Amino acid sequence: MTMRRVKLLCTALILLASHGALAVSYPLPPEGSRLVGSAFTIAVPENNTQPLESFAAQYGQGLSNMLEANPGVDVYLPRSGSTLTIPQQLILPDTVREGIVINVAEMRLYYYPPLGNSVEVLPIGIGQAGRETPRNWVTAVERKQEGPTWVPTANTRREYAKEGKNAAGDGAPRAR
Repeated sequence: MTMRRVKLLCTALILLASHGALAVSYPLPPEGSRLVGSAFTIAVPENNTQPLESFAAQYGQGLSNMLEANPGVDVYLPRSGSTLTIPQQLILPDTVREGIVINVAEMRLYYYPPLGNSVEVLPIGIGQAGRETPRNWVTAVERKQEGPTWVPTANTRREYAKEGKNAAGDGAPRAR
């Protein structure tokens, strides 16, 4: 990846992380602790017309987190006057607190700003609907290459063809 692309990606992530409706900012806990934030409740407004997903976005939560914290709530139309728990208390990943950390199981992105005393947490979606998420998935950066290329797999070409799209399966590498 070129330095320009890295800078653009970092800028985009920082902009996303600073957007109040998407990210929740927490001060870092004291050394030896990983617990940040606190859960709180809100009342669903009278004559509510918003789905649970809107409340999740408003408070920087993923829909799955809201469903876990509010079992039995109508996902399409939470009942007016009912109480919703906003699960803004979490345990930080047990890893180095720098840069970007993605916790696949939690579906969260953690961004630790340089020289900062905070962490920005964003809900993320991973994968593609209808496809199984790999189990026991462990990843590592094995090598880095500036300006890498990618050739679609045979499976990717088949999937695109089903949708009437061309996935450049001529064997020619494509820049990302």
